[in-house]
Amino acid sequence: MLAALAEAADALPDWAESLAPEDRLDGDLALDESEFAALDALLRERFGADLGALRAGLGLDGLAALTVGDLAELVRR
Repeated sequence: MLAALAEAADALPDWAESLAPEDRLDGDLALDESEFAALDALLRERFGADLGALRAGLGLDGLAALTVGDLAELVRR
């Protein structure tokens, strides 16, 4: 999952190794909508996880609070 996050963010693979579960995708990592779309596609392809559906069910506060740990939980489902 971290490799998919690094790929979507167009970052070096070792960047993902420094991430913590509490890092927020929007606030801390500053992912933009195109990076979220790329991440959604990668998570669907590799894990069958639907990030778009998760995000669609969240309000603004939930979107701002979405973390690396939340992604890990989504992939585990």
